[in-house]
Amino acid sequence: MQLLGNIVKQGGESMASRVDLIYKLENVDAEDGIDVFEIAPILMQFGELVRNANNVLGFEQKIDIKVKPFKEGSWITEFILQNTPMQNLINYLQSKQGQELILILSLLGLNIKDGIKGVAGIIRFTKGLVSNFKINKNNTVTYYNEKGEKIEVSMEEHKLVQSPLIQNNYYNCTIAPLEKFPNTTAVSFKINKEDTHEQKFTYADKEAFEEYAASELFEDVEDNVTTMNGVFVKPKRGSYSGTEKSYSFVIGENVIWPVTIEDEDFLKSLQSGDIRLYSEDVLKVDLEIRQTKDSNNRVRANYAITKVNEYIKYEKPKQISFDDVIKDD
Repeated sequence: MQLLGNIVKQGGESMASRVDLIYKLENVDAEDGIDVFEIAPILMQFGELVRNANNVLGFEQKIDIKVKPFKEGSWITEFILQNTPMQNLINYLQSKQGQELILILSLLGLNIKDGIKGVAGIIRFTKGLVSNFKINKNNTVTYYNEKGEKIEVSMEEHKLVQSPLIQNNYYNCTIAPLEKFPNTTAVSFKINKEDTHEQKFTYADKEAFEEYAASELFEDVEDNVTTMNGVFVKPKRGSYSGTEKSYSFVIGENVIWPVTIEDEDFLKSLQSGDIRLYSEDVLKVDLEIRQTKDSNNRVRANYAITKVNEYIKYEKPKQISFDDVIKDD
């Protein structure tokens, strides 16, 4: 795909910056080709994906999309990027928006860039389960996967992955072509420069991206974190080897789930087998309740044990026999 940035001064003078992006369906039969009525909706979905990302991020620019003639095994599309009338050229180049088109592709995960996971990276890390996250005070967001591992991403990446506009288009232009065209082995994106890397989507991604496509997202969220120190919890029945995706614990009569354990020392003890949790054991922990409410008043809660202060192992009561009673007398 050929991306053309066209920045226009008052009076019609212009300066252009160009980036070539190749969108490729790999292993397409050159003789048989692809039905134009089947490929056209995919190209439209990609165009909508880029436009919607631009809108979600609030970038003040218009992106027009044109399609160039097909080439064997790939499709070349020309994007024309124009800044809005409210910004002049000098302000535009001084702002981060001078590189916004490349930035959009990076935040979407379609252009691999150091320090940016992108939508693709978050989906792969969480296996498509993008509802377990924590908004941090430094304007970043921490995502957790089912193993209790975590990654920190920017607020921009978070906004994109939680947007239904992105969700609707992402699967359709990255994974759906693998189903629509059975001979296709991968869908790839690459900026046509020597120092860039190809982003490739294969059948190995299918399950995670299907999970994401079906997920309930939390857009425009209000985050609330409550810390409870020195709380007594008991493990619910199940395996607690330190490698599980998430855990269940009991507080009083209530079961809380999903719970991640973020105490690295305690996790190591579980993984080594030094501690084997039993349903009657008691842990004295520092617990965070992480609640999120979206604009539709949907509320979800996740729990995190940030510190295990004390592990109280269950000891079976000693059986006292009749002979023991007589001896005591």
